[in-house]
Amino acid sequence: MAIIHGTAIGGEGVLSDVSVELKNERFETIYETVSDEAGRFSLSVPDGTYPFLTAVREYGDRYLEYWAQNVPAQGELTLDVCIDTLEVYGLHAFHVKGAANALTVYFRPMSLQKFRSGAHDIAPKLDKRSITVLVDGQQSEVYSLNRVQEYAGEDAGLLTAYLLQASVPRDADEWTRVDITVRDSDGRFGCAALFR
Repeated sequence: MAIIHGTAIGGEGVLSDVSVELKNERFETIYETVSDEAGRFSLSVPDGTYPFLTAVREYGDRYLEYWAQNVPAQGELTLDVCIDTLEVYGLHAFHVKGAANALTVYFRPMSLQKFRSGAHDIAPKLDKRSITVLVDGQQSEVYSLNRVQEYAGEDAGLLTAYLLQASVPRDADEWTRVDITVRDSDGRFGCAALFR
């Protein structure tokens, strides 16, 4: 058995009653727990790699979700989950073969304020200064940031996503974890993690 544990954090500090769920490929919850009054949570699960872990409380009212993908559960994994009024969805990261030694990162951010207002495109406006990327725990430099239009289906049409390139640690041949935090002009944030 493996243990995934950490602390649930919001803009005001630690958060109780945050639902932390491991999900399968169909986004169905297979294991879940809730953070305690100190924001702590712990899940004991069979060893394996889980497609998704989400954390949420009062979704669409006060907060949006935290996402982690390809969550490795062997032994003990500490994973702090941070939720606020932004969300980082669809996080992907890859090296472009034959290009400069940089990590290309794709994600679609969402804003609760825009969602509540009924806006079609609910992405906040971001610039390089509003994004923090950690590769294996080390802060990366964001080299470039591009807004892209993502086709989200016939009903949703086109939505704004971002594609950036960031530095990788000099001593690392391959990355194992990418964490991203985005902040809007009001300081509200959203976070996500991707494991390789």
